[in-house]
Order: sequence, then structure tokens, then C-alpha cells
Amino acid sequence: MSFTQCVVNETLRVANIISGVFRRAITDVTIKGYTIPKGWKVFASLRGVHMDHHHFKDARVFNPWRWQNCSGATNVINMFNPFGGGPRLTQFSWEATEQDKLVFFPTTRTQKRYPITIQRLKQGVAE
Repeated sequence: MSFTQCVVNETLRVANIISGVFRRAITDVTIKGYTIPKGWKVFASLRGVHMDHHHFKDARVFNPWRWQNCSGATNVINMFNPFGGGPRLTQFSWEATEQDKLVFFPTTRTQKRYPITIQRLKQGVAE
């Protein structure tokens, strides 16, 4: 199933339904000479990063093989954020708190909103 994960990653990279995420500056932030004032909102374009040829070789080509040995990206951890989570997600693990079931009307969802317990991993490594 490892190649299936490569196909999933590549699909999320080129056809992600989330085009980007908004973030609000909690302090004044200076990036490459530009200042983003406290309180301003910034739109981080995930599609823009995923389709940038500086980060992904032949970025506009659907190529699931690029994910084998991470050869298609310069730094996958920092450049591949299909849902805007980024590297901070690697510092936690989760498990279901209780059993839940799927409800299919009017859309597919879980009945109890799938309650989970989150735990910080020791130094970012799975226990």
C-alpha cells in the first residue's frame, strides 16, 4: 500500500480542495523586508506552494513516483501541507475516545463528531 500513499499525496498536491488558509498575525511580523502588522490577516496559498517548481520538480505534472523516497520535493515536511497543518502535526498522536458511527444523510459525517484524545509525542517521535 505504500504506492497508494504516493498516489494520495500527489493527488492532494495537485488537486487539493483547500486552496489555502487564513492566519491572523498576533504580533507585528517582518518577512523578507515586509512587515505584516498585528491583527492583519494573511492568506497562505497551499496551491501556490504545491505548484511551485522551486519546491517540486515538474510541479504541473501528475507524478506519484515523486513521493517514493521523497525525491520530487526539496523538503516535503515544510512544503507539502495539503490541509494547512504543516510540520507541527508530527508532534502529536491521537486515538478515538469512544466508538462512533457514520451517518449518511444529508452528508457523510460521524454521529458524535468522532471524539479523540490528543497526546504530545516525546521529542516529536512516536512512542
